[in-house]
Amino acid sequence: MNKEPLNPVTQQDIDDYARDGVVCLRQMFDAEWIAKMQEAARAVESDPEAYGQTGPSHGAMISVAHLWRKPGPFRDFVFNSPAGEIVGRVIGADNVQMFHDHLFRKPPLSPSIMQWHADHLWPFTGTMIPNLWVALSPVNRENGQIEFVAGYHKFCIETGSRFGPAGDGTFRFPDFQAERDNPDFPFRFVTWDLEPGDAVLFHVDIPHYSKGNDSDTLARTGLAMRMIGDDSYWCPREGLTPVPGVDVLAQPEGVHPAPSENLPLIWQRPDSEPRAFARARREAA
Repeated sequence: MNKEPLNPVTQQDIDDYARDGVVCLRQMFDAEWIAKMQEAARAVESDPEAYGQTGPSHGAMISVAHLWRKPGPFRDFVFNSPAGEIVGRVIGADNVQMFHDHLFRKPPLSPSIMQWHADHLWPFTGTMIPNLWVALSPVNRENGQIEFVAGYHKFCIETGSRFGPAGDGTFRFPDFQAERDNPDFPFRFVTWDLEPGDAVLFHVDIPHYSKGNDSDTLARTGLAMRMIGDDSYWCPREGLTPVPGVDVLAQPEGVHPAPSENLPLIWQRPDSEPRAFARARREAA
């Protein structure tokens, strides 16, 4: 099983993510990893609550989180796959910590729709708060591929627009469905067909959507891995996603979370390479 990405992260990947807040990364995980995680996903489907915490979308589809916290394949994937390196290299981090994972499986003919939303409910602010969505099955328009509004994350960051407790309670997305046919809409809708081993990396603030699974044969299965980089800071607010084992409300606002067993360091830029985050901060100053 590969420890490093099967395909190197390119400057184009880095530039696309910086511009759009989302990038498709082809064939980063080898067949052994995918087979192992497909088997693990089937085990979760048979007894979800034995493996993690069911999410609010659990029901018509499998939605189970915090799988990495128990010994087994999901924890192995966090610490021994190239997931942390992939994220760190794309977002320009020197250090990557694990926060949260979430398995989604839409069975054939599942009506489950994920309406337009962003993952604003994490208890962090900053720019390095990405989500790596790893395809464990083929993903296409019929079985519920994820769509994104490229570049909208910049508007959210620049205006401080966040939903719920981390925001001011007034922010709402526009009607993205209505904007699809608007030639003056300043953002692009993007999506990709995926094969097992592909991944999509996207920012916490980018709006995304997926329809139900219309296929009568093909399930859509993906593992979302939520991580934090150097430019991420505590946001202690009631109602945000908890970090099991951590009193989020007691954390100092605006301080980067120290590595711990609950937010472990899973990748560091090698000492032989120049610091990416430190250099970026100097150039921005």
